[in-house]
Amino acid sequence: MKPIKIVDLSHVLYNCMPSWPTQPNFLYEMTSNAARDGSTMHIIRQMTTHTGTHVDVPLHFIVEGKSVDHLPIESFAGEGLVIDLSYKRAGEAITVEDIRTYEDEIKPGDVLMLHTGWDKKFGFNPEYLFEWPHLAEETAKYLVGKGIKALGVDTLSVSGWDGEAPKHGPVAAKGSSARIHKILLEAGVILIESLRNLDEILDGGKSRRAYFIYAPIALKGADGGPCRAIALIFE
Repeated sequence: MKPIKIVDLSHVLYNCMPSWPTQPNFLYEMTSNAARDGSTMHIIRQMTTHTGTHVDVPLHFIVEGKSVDHLPIESFAGEGLVIDLSYKRAGEAITVEDIRTYEDEIKPGDVLMLHTGWDKKFGFNPEYLFEWPHLAEETAKYLVGKGIKALGVDTLSVSGWDGEAPKHGPVAAKGSSARIHKILLEAGVILIESLRNLDEILDGGKSRRAYFIYAPIALKGADGGPCRAIALIFE
């Protein structure tokens, strides 16, 4: 069956793009040019496994957790649901009640995508870099109980900012970033962070099902990796 629409959910990578505030910049450059050298090639000088749109796998926070190369490729694709949480404000926790609104639509084994609209704030500004809506710990536990396969967000992380950066002190996030990640990753929930264009799937609605692919680079022993995430819409 041919999808009626394919939506690109990944940010384009470019030098010194916005990312997790304490991570090193993404850096790449052209090493040869077809007009001058007969072929064009680039070299990536610096990149973390959490640059741009990326996945987190258990090894990211779980000692002896599975790495990217020890998970079957089926872990990085599946049917699921996008839900609208665009009413959430800067720094606000995503609660169990927010998710429970869609309780009857979330199926065991689903890829659940949370649309906050924060991708529209993408840039070097306090809201995007520090003050996004984020899961509360009890919400992470609730989602594990729902038996989801993966969780995607259009923010820098599923959890809130709980660090410090020059000229920006700590934000009172609802719950520890490490604990929220551990709750989900210990249960085998793959995390997809820094998505975009989830609103294109919703197309004005509050929820919509689609098929998602979010396969990371196959790095041996890696705790995650950049991915080209896409949604296939069949209805």
